[in-house]
Amino acid sequence: MELLRVEHINKSYSGVMVLSDVQFDLCAGEVHALIGENGAGKSTLIKILMGVTLKDKGDIFIKGVKADIKNPADAAAHGIAAVFQELSQLNSLTVAENIFLHKEPCKGPFLDRAEMARRTRELMDNYGISLDPLKPVSLLTMAERQLAEILKAIASKPRILILDEPTSSLTEREILLLFDVIKRFKKEEAAIIYVSHRMDEIFKITDRVSVLRDGKHAGTEMTSRLDMNQVVSMMVGRDLHFAEKRRYKRDDKPCVLEMNNLSSRLFKNISMKLYKGEILGISGLVGSGRSELMRILCGIDRSAGGEILLDGKKQIVRSVKEAMNKGIAMVPESRHSEGLILWHDIENNLLLPNLSRFLLGGMLLQKKALTAFSVEQIKNYGIKTESSKKIVRNLSGGNQQKVVLAKWLAANPKLLILDEPTAGIDIGAKQEIYNVMRRLAESGVSIILVSSDMNEILAQSDRILVMNKYRFIGEFESCTQEEIMELILRDSQRSSEIEKEAS
Repeated sequence: MELLRVEHINKSYSGVMVLSDVQFDLCAGEVHALIGENGAGKSTLIKILMGVTLKDKGDIFIKGVKADIKNPADAAAHGIAAVFQELSQLNSLTVAENIFLHKEPCKGPFLDRAEMARRTRELMDNYGISLDPLKPVSLLTMAERQLAEILKAIASKPRILILDEPTSSLTEREILLLFDVIKRFKKEEAAIIYVSHRMDEIFKITDRVSVLRDGKHAGTEMTSRLDMNQVVSMMVGRDLHFAEKRRYKRDDKPCVLEMNNLSSRLFKNISMKLYKGEILGISGLVGSGRSELMRILCGIDRSAGGEILLDGKKQIVRSVKEAMNKGIAMVPESRHSEGLILWHDIENNLLLPNLSRFLLGGMLLQKKALTAFSVEQIKNYGIKTESSKKIVRNLSGGNQQKVVLAKWLAANPKLLILDEPTAGIDIGAKQEIYNVMRRLAESGVSIILVSSDMNEILAQSDRILVMNKYRFIGEFESCTQEEIMELILRDSQRSSEIEKEAS
């Protein structure tokens, strides 16, 4: 049964066509992938379906009946719900309060929090999710917040659920849990529009694939009839070159970074080494301590003991500015909250870590030089924009990430930390970032790559350190995804046995 059909959808902004004559349909009981490069029009189409953005032209049909969706309330009335990449939760409220926000059960004039918690537990039991309904969202991990947001969408009992990059902050185990939720949801004769840049997920969980390219419908096909090369070709309109794993030879290369018995309120006696021109991958489950360790290295958080050596000399890194002065730069996990000022333009974002080079006499900003520098960075990193004055919020995810990379690389670091550098960006932009990483490494820059994407870690790292429960538990120069997961599971089991014995 057809749940949704869109015909001849057009949308433009300031005369620039974003969607042109787009077609799409969705059947009950299916997971339908909507994919394309960043800027292809996926987000715009989703926003039109959700009533966040109004279409210029075209028709939307729900169960064969023409629907006029002008706002989110109209979308909800037609049984459409969405979980966007940027979560919309109130941190001060509990899981249950967020799930039932604006539809809270009441007992007389008062909220019935006990009933709210009961319904939340019932919902979680139905979908195999385990969270504390009374826990404030602010205390959840990013993965737990993602699952809570999905529960919130499902609680409204939609027939059509849109998932926008739902696994960007999930571990492999949590991804399998999400897939189980999706399978249960499908059985209710509902359907899912699944937006993801992770090709392995597309082939595992979806029934059909629709591709948008440059705002146009590039084709729809059964997933089972496609392979990776065909999907990529449909997305980008050209063949992508996937470089083979590079062959890094440590030989007598100097040690750039050495960490000895580093401790903090979370860590105890952490040690590691990084060599010149090496790409060191750090793998582990979300919450294992990867990002927290990187925050100490780049001066955001303080250590409580141990030592950090750069080029053999002991260093104290007490701030991001000190880290920059010592040649350390970090592309943070969240480009929106930590990497960019979204309401500023590209030029101002590129300026931030490079301000001193554009100040005349320490006071006067050289605007012409800054604009020329910005145009050069836009060209060097392939940032798709009409102008360096474009507000960063209005760029696609991949182009936003390129701005973050460009601003830090302009500072010429000798040690670059990349924390989830390709989360939520398309395969073409990913490949461009991988190419930048390799060029930097070949030029002698040492790179620490933190990623939840196992395929990324395996393909891009010269050496891999595995982290679990705020400590390193293993090192590989060559391994499989299964070997990493087996190591983590063994360590977690051993830790649980030790904790039981201690209690």
